[in-house]
Amino acid sequence: SDSILARKDSIQAYKDSVRENTPRILSTFALPDSLHYKRLVMWNLDTDFQDLVIQKQDTSFNYWFHEQPHMRDDVNATWLGVNGSPVQTYNYFKRTEENNVSFYTPYRTYSYSHETVPMFNTKTPYTELAYWGTTFANDEKEDLNVRVLTTQNILPELNLTLGVQKFGGEGMLNYEETNNRGALVGINYLGKKYMLHAGYVYNKIRRTENGGMTDSFWIRDTTVDAKEIDVYLSSASNIIKKNTVYLDQTLRIPFNFIEKIRAKRDSNYVFSADSLNTDITTAFIGHSSEFTSITKSYSDEIEASDTTGRSFYNDQFYLNPTTSSDSMRVMRLENKVFLRLQPWSDDAILSKIDVGIGDKLNSFYRFDPNGYISGEPKNVIQNSVYLYAGVNGQYKKYLQWNAGGKYTFLGAEINDFSIDANLKLSFYPFRRAKNSPLDLKVHFETSLKEPEYYQQHLYSNHYVWDNDFSKISTTKILGELDIPHWRFNASFGYALLGNQIYYDPTSIVSQSSNVVSVMTGSLKKNFTVWKLHFDHNALLQFSSDQEVLPLPLLALNFRYYIQIPVKEVMQIQMGVNAYFTTNWYAPGYNPALGVFYNQRTQEYGNCPYFDAFVNIQWLKACIFIKYLNAGQGWPMRSHDYFTASGYIYSQRAFKFGIYWPFYMNSKKTGSRSGGSAGLTHSHDH
Repeated sequence: SDSILARKDSIQAYKDSVRENTPRILSTFALPDSLHYKRLVMWNLDTDFQDLVIQKQDTSFNYWFHEQPHMRDDVNATWLGVNGSPVQTYNYFKRTEENNVSFYTPYRTYSYSHETVPMFNTKTPYTELAYWGTTFANDEKEDLNVRVLTTQNILPELNLTLGVQKFGGEGMLNYEETNNRGALVGINYLGKKYMLHAGYVYNKIRRTENGGMTDSFWIRDTTVDAKEIDVYLSSASNIIKKNTVYLDQTLRIPFNFIEKIRAKRDSNYVFSADSLNTDITTAFIGHSSEFTSITKSYSDEIEASDTTGRSFYNDQFYLNPTTSSDSMRVMRLENKVFLRLQPWSDDAILSKIDVGIGDKLNSFYRFDPNGYISGEPKNVIQNSVYLYAGVNGQYKKYLQWNAGGKYTFLGAEINDFSIDANLKLSFYPFRRAKNSPLDLKVHFETSLKEPEYYQQHLYSNHYVWDNDFSKISTTKILGELDIPHWRFNASFGYALLGNQIYYDPTSIVSQSSNVVSVMTGSLKKNFTVWKLHFDHNALLQFSSDQEVLPLPLLALNFRYYIQIPVKEVMQIQMGVNAYFTTNWYAPGYNPALGVFYNQRTQEYGNCPYFDAFVNIQWLKACIFIKYLNAGQGWPMRSHDYFTASGYIYSQRAFKFGIYWPFYMNSKKTGSRSGGSAGLTHSHDH
C-alpha cells in the first residue's frame, strides 16, 4: 500500500513539475508575435473595431511622482484642490467629455471607462499597491488616496483583472470633504480565432460642496488658517454614481481555402489549418455592447437669512425657497456590429477595411412640475442609429496610418457626423540607440454634434431653461514631434469651434454665435548636467474669445533636482517642483449643475507655487515625501495659490506616497516568491 501511494505521489510531483516549468506562451491573432513571449502586456481597447492599443506600463518613480492622474498627462489643471474633486485640464487638446453627461465630465480623470479600462496578459500574477496621503496633517485636513490592482492569467489566453481605488480628503477649506471611490472587474480572452473583453466599472463620488471662498483677500492679504476662511455654502452636497457593464467579442475567419488552393499548386508549400498565420486574407466579425448608468443627486439648505449662500445662486429658487433636492440621471445602451476585411497581411500598407452599424439608446430623467398635471413621462428616451467605417495600415516600423468616420442617419442625433485621421512616421537616426525612434505624428478630426439633453432642457431649484441650440461644430489639427532619446516632445494644435456651448458668469448655459479659434503649443525637454536634472513642461495657448473659452496664456511646470544613486538598488532625487500660470480668469465651479463656469470677476495666477520633495526608487518601489506649498505665495507680495476661482491648493503640509508593483515568480524548483526584486524593468521582459 505504501509503495502504491509513493508511486502516485511521484507521478503527481512529476506532473506538477512539468506544469510549473512549461512556458505559458500566448498564441493569438490579436497581438504581434513579438509580444507573445513578453512577461506582461497592457492595452486599451478601441471599442469601434476592437483594436488593441498597446500601452507602455511605466513603473518608474518619475511617472508616479504625481499622485493626481491629471498631472501625469498635462502641465496643470483647473481643479478644486482636493484629490477626487472635479478637474478640467489646461491643455484644450487633452480635454475629453463623457458622452451626453456633462456633470460627470470633470470626474472622468479618476475613473475608468469602456475605452480606458486597462487590459492585461501576464505570464505570472502581477499586483500594484499604492498609498498617497498627508500622513502628518491634522485629521480635519487629512488627504488619503489608495490604489490596488491585481491581474492574473488563468490560462495563457484568459486573464482576470481586479482593481479598487480611492481619492479624497477633508480638504483645506470648510465643507469640501471628498470621497471618490472606484472598482474594476475585467476579463479578456485572446484566442487564435476568438477574442473577448468583458467587465464592470463602478465609481461613486460623495462630496460636500462649499461653493468656494467668498473673497480672495483671505489668501492674498492675510495669513489665516484655511479653516477660518468664509465660504459660500455650509450645507450642500453631491452624490454621483456611475455603473458600466460592457462586452466586446470578435471572431476571426481566415480564408483558408485560398491557402489550400496555393498548397495544391505548389508542392513545396505546406498548409496547416490549425496554424496561426496572420498574413493571409481574413475576415472578422465583431460585436460591442455597453450599458452605462450615471446619476447625480444634489441637495442644499440655504436659509432666507443666509445672504451669502443665496448670492452664490443669484437668489434663484424656483421650487423651494430654502431647500434643494435635485436629481439627474442618464442611462445609455449602445450596441455595435462590424465587419472587418484584411485583404493581405495584418501589417500591410492597407491592412484592414472596416464597416459597422451602431444603435445608441439614451434615457434622461426629466423633472418638470407641469408633468404631474399633464401626465408626461419622467424619462425622455432618445434613440439614434449610425453607420461607421475605417481603414488602417502600416509599412514595417516606419509608417502607421488610420482613418475613420461616423454618420448618424436616424433618430434624435440625425446628421451628427465625425471624421478623424492619424499618421505616424518613425525614423531611427541614432547610431548608439538604433531602436529609439524619432516620431512625427499628425492628427485631424472634424465633427458635428447635437448638444446634450441637460444643456437643452433643465428644471431644478436654482436653474430652469428650455433651449433650442444648434449643432456644435469642431475641427482640430494636431502635430507632434517625439524624440525619447533626447527626452524631447513638442506639439502644436489648431482648432475651430462653431456654436460652442459654455456656462456664463451666472452659470446659465449659452451658445456662442461666433467661431472660436484655439492655438496651442506645448514643449517638454529634460536636461541633465552631472547629477543635476532639469525637467521642463511648458504650455502656450491662445483663445480668440476668452469669455467663451478661457485658457491660460502660459502655464509652466518645472522640476529641478539632484539624483543620487545608492549602489544598484536605489535612486534618490531631492529638489523642487514648481508651477506657474500667467494671469487669467480661472473658471469657477457650480455644484448644482456639476460644471465649470466662466467667471469674469477676478483674475488668478502670476504667482509661483512649489513643492519641495525627496523622491526614491528602491528596486521597483516608488516612494516620495513632499513638503506641499513650501512657499505659500512667496516671493510675491500678493499670494496666489488658487486652483480654481475660490479654491486653493493645500497650505503647507507633508505628504507621503508609495507605489509598489510586484509579481509572483515561478522558480525552477517550483517554489513561489513575491516581491519587487525581479522587477527592474518588468514591462520589458
